Formats: sequence, C-alpha cells, structure tokens
Amino acid sequence: MIRDRLKSAARRAAVRFFGMEFDVEERDPAGRGRPDPSRYDPSKIPPLVDGDGDTPGPNHKTDIGRTWVSAQLAAGSAPFLIDVRPPAEVVAGIIPGVHLWPARHVQSRTAELPAAGDRVVVVCQTGEHGSAEAAEWLRENGWPMARRLRGGMAEWIEHAERVVVPAPAPGSRLSPGHPVRTPEGREGWVLESTGPGAVRVWHADGSASGPWSEDALRA
Repeated sequence: MIRDRLKSAARRAAVRFFGMEFDVEERDPAGRGRPDPSRYDPSKIPPLVDGDGDTPGPNHKTDIGRTWVSAQLAAGSAPFLIDVRPPAEVVAGIIPGVHLWPARHVQSRTAELPAAGDRVVVVCQTGEHGSAEAAEWLRENGWPMARRLRGGMAEWIEHAERVVVPAPAPGSRLSPGHPVRTPEGREGWVLESTGPGAVRVWHADGSASGPWSEDALRA
C-alpha cells in the first residue's frame, strides 16, 4: 500500500513537472473527447486577422471583400464604386450606385472622385480584369483607400448580392449595350445614359466618348 501511494505521488509530480495535465485528464465518458465548455480559455483561441480569407476586411492593403461592401451598401454608407467592365458585361447587372468608367478613363476622371481619405472600390468581372491595376494607380496617385473588389461581379452575383439592371434615363431610348456609331464614324456600344437623350459610348479599344446626343448617333 505504501509502495502504491509513493508511485501515485511520483506520477502526479511528473505530470505537473512535464505539463501533461491535459494528457491524463478525464475525457468525455462517451468517448467524444469534448472539453468542458465552462473551462475554455479565450487566450487559446487564435485571433482573426483582418484581411485573411476570401472576404478581406477594410484593413486589407489592396483588396476588399464582397461581404464588407454588401454590408456598407445595406447601411447606406457604401464606398465610391467604380465599375470598369465593358457594356457586354454591365448589362447583366451592376451594383447600385456604381460609376461606369472604363479602366483607362479612371486617370482622366479624378476630378469626379471623392476626397483622398474616402474609400474607393474598383469592380471588374472577376477581380482579374483591370480592377487591381486601376485601384493600384489610385493608391499611388492620392487615394490610398482604393481597393479592388475581390472576386468581382462574378462572385457578387453568385452570392445573390443586390444588383440592378442598367436602364436608359427617363426620356432616352438607347439602353446600355446597344450598338451605335458616333458622328465621327467610330463604332461602339452604349455604356450608360448621362441624361435625357444623352449617352456615353464605350469603344472596343477600351476608351469611351461622349456624352453624345442620341439623335447624333446611328444605332
């Protein structure tokens, strides 16, 4: 009996010395190994790093996630959104309130951008077709909070986020995507209505022109 007590005391001392309490503690009698929820240690839970995963948060250096933009949109505090897609992709749906600017025109429309400290989100079809480059240019030229929408509109639509179908302005007859020819002979497609009877045209080289009066265009 004395020998058993000595062995038990030695075992307890060894367990404490080598930090093996977890290895010898009693487990769930059903064999599932579930810890007692009342004994959890919050310090052992790894922190969530902002910007990790497929929906990066507002502190990510180059991207922003769909869920964050959607939440801001629902709260009425959406960032300044720029959609750089061509009309063939725009007609499937756009984020409400977005500005339709071809990627190569972002640099020429800085006067229309918000203050330098405001958030700007650039959108393309998949996140790999011009939005990253446009956002990078903006960051390097005075808008440090510019980000691309990771996953682009493909992921936005896949997850059933809110979209609207672009439509002619009241008093206009040409819808986005409608093929036209400008008075100077350039072919293109209506990108957006800019007012009653006026549209901006997107051309195959990625440029845009206008606004044009619809009466001046050959459809």
